[in-house]
Amino acid sequence: MAATLKDVAKLADVHSSTVSRVLRGNQDLRIPEETRRKIFAAAKVLNYYPDQTARSLRMKKSYSIGLILPDITNPFFARIARSIEICSYDTGYTMIVCNTDEDQAKEDHIMNSLFSRGIDGLIIAPVQNSIEHIRELKDQKFPFVLVDRFFDEMETNAVVSNNEDSAFDAVEYLVQNGHQRVAMIQGRKELYTIKKRVIGYKRAVEHFLLDNSPELIAGDGFCMEDGYEAAKQILNLDQKPTAILISGNLVTVGAIQAIIDMGLVIPDDISIVAYADNVFSPYLIKPLTTVSHPLTEIGTRAFELLKEHMESERPLPYSKIVVQSCFEERKSVKNLLA
Repeated sequence: MAATLKDVAKLADVHSSTVSRVLRGNQDLRIPEETRRKIFAAAKVLNYYPDQTARSLRMKKSYSIGLILPDITNPFFARIARSIEICSYDTGYTMIVCNTDEDQAKEDHIMNSLFSRGIDGLIIAPVQNSIEHIRELKDQKFPFVLVDRFFDEMETNAVVSNNEDSAFDAVEYLVQNGHQRVAMIQGRKELYTIKKRVIGYKRAVEHFLLDNSPELIAGDGFCMEDGYEAAKQILNLDQKPTAILISGNLVTVGAIQAIIDMGLVIPDDISIVAYADNVFSPYLIKPLTTVSHPLTEIGTRAFELLKEHMESERPLPYSKIVVQSCFEERKSVKNLLA
C-alpha cells in the first residue's frame, strides 16, 4: 500500500498539515530548517509523492501554467522562459512550455491542448497572425499575460519593451558618430515589436534629416537566413549605408555572416547596432554595440502579473508593463567624425 501524508507526518513526528504545506513548497512558513529536512527525509524513506490530482480536485486548481513561445531556441525567449520557470517552481506551480514555430494554426492547437489539461493561467508571445483566440481568453476572463508582443487594438495584460524609444536612441547614437545613411534589418514586419522599432527608426530618420530611402529597410523574418539575405540586399545597393540597425539575435548572426562573406570589416566598412541579447556579444572578435533587454525582469514580472490574476478572487484590471532596454556601447560602430 502506498504511503500517505499521515505516514510521513508520523515518521517525521509533526502534524499532517505541516507536512502538506512543506511539501507544497510554501516558503512563507516559519518552520525550522531541521523540521523541513526531517519531513523531506521521511517522504523519501516512504517513497511518498503528493497526490496532485486529488489536490487539484480539492482546490479546483491544477497549479500549472502554460508558456507558449514562437521559438524556444532563440536566446531571447529561452532566457525569458528560464526566469518564468524559476518563479513557477519557487511558488509551487508547474510550467508547461510549448513552441509554435511562428505558426498560427499550431498556436491555436496548443492553446486548446493546454486548456484540456486544466492549466490555471497562460503566458504567451503570440504569433500575431490572428487576434481571435486572444479575444476569447478575455471573454472567458481567463488569466493570461502577453509577453514581448502586444495588440494595440485590445487591452490585455502584457509585459513589453520600450521598442520605439530604444530604436530612436540607437539611430541617434549613430548620428552622433557621424552616420547619415542608416539602414535597418527589421525582422517580421507584422509583429508589434518590429512595428514599434520601425516607427522609432523612421522617427529618428525624420528628426535628424537622414536619408529616408525605402530601400534602406529590409528583411521579413527572424532566422539567420533572413538576416543574411537582408544584409546582402542592403550592402549591394548602389549607395551603401554606413551603418545598420539590426533587429533580433539570430538575424544579427546571419547579417554578420553576410558582411564577412562580402569581404567587409566591422566597423571599418560597415557599422552595426544590434538588438541582441546573446551573452557572447561582448566577447566577439569585434564586440557588438547592442540594445539588450532585462530578460530576467521580463519573465519575472510576467509571472508575477499572471499569479496576481490567477489568485485573485475577483477580476482585476489589465496592466501593461513596459520595461526599459539597455544600450551597451562597444566596438562595432565607427566614429566618422574622428
